[in-house]
Amino acid sequence: MPNNTSIENTKPILEVTGLQKYYPLGRGLIGSLLSQPKQIVRALDGVSFSIKNGEILGLVGESGSGKSTTALSIMGLTTPTKGQILFNGQNVIEQLKGKNRLALRRQVQMIFQDPYEALNPRQTIFKIVVEPLEVHSICRDKAEKKQRVITALEQAGLKPPETYLDRYPDELSGGQRQRVVIAAALILQPQLLAADEPVSMLDVSIRAEILNLLRQLRDNHGISILYITHDLATAGFFTDRIAVMYLGRIVEIGPTAEILQRPKHPYTRALISVIPVPNPRNRRERVILQGEIPNPSNIPVGCRFHPRCPVAIDQCRKIDPQLLPEASIHQTACIRADEIMLDKKE
Repeated sequence: MPNNTSIENTKPILEVTGLQKYYPLGRGLIGSLLSQPKQIVRALDGVSFSIKNGEILGLVGESGSGKSTTALSIMGLTTPTKGQILFNGQNVIEQLKGKNRLALRRQVQMIFQDPYEALNPRQTIFKIVVEPLEVHSICRDKAEKKQRVITALEQAGLKPPETYLDRYPDELSGGQRQRVVIAAALILQPQLLAADEPVSMLDVSIRAEILNLLRQLRDNHGISILYITHDLATAGFFTDRIAVMYLGRIVEIGPTAEILQRPKHPYTRALISVIPVPNPRNRRERVILQGEIPNPSNIPVGCRFHPRCPVAIDQCRKIDPQLLPEASIHQTACIRADEIMLDKKE
């Protein structure tokens, strides 16, 4: 796990506060005739976190928890219903409405999950990687464009880079394609990368290489990374801090080592319990959650996790817990967090 002591005193590059994203659902003909109330999907329901300069934050949770919607909101690809997003102290939502939206998007780039769908099969690798420079009207000189493409490919681990310029995506492996996607994101020299499940479509043997590449980019160029994944094992290997999401909210956030060694939320403990352990003598007791994540248009009253929680009590059905600070670096949204930790010690 990374040591984040060098970034503890740096300023946040990204601050997200009270982020909400609601989608109204149509009532249909019968619903309209019966005057049924409109339903709302609460994809994000009050998400707050920050990322410091040079920090890698892992956003972890099951499918449907709101991870990708968070990334799309930060990128300006969807407009939040409510909340604030600050990038280097500037309001992202307001910037995207004005003349500065291209300047903002140069600083924040996204790496998508599927490298097979992210690349245009009819374009050469040179055309794919150079496109962001042309969109942003950077480097009109052809020789400079070519050199920047070569540099980006080399930074992404495609060596020698000149041999890839005239090739097409279908001539590359999955890992090579994802490196091209990373090169296209790097060519604008961004300050923040939002990596949405960047290794889930790759062979296991390639995943560590891509994660090591992203970590090198942080170490060598100071790039901050929002790493979105359902895989707590890779997040533990790669990140400085972890934020655990469930049904549109962050339920636990803290340093990676702290989260993995002292998880306080029952949901986090369940996710950790299924991480494979090399030594069979150190196997954890698995916590198998019952049922599936609830529909975000019908969020349970009280704690949204209580229908699946193995330690829920009556109060959990009434109280909607917020993130509770623990020494300001480890926060948990669970009214039984302290009791759980006491039981664990005993």
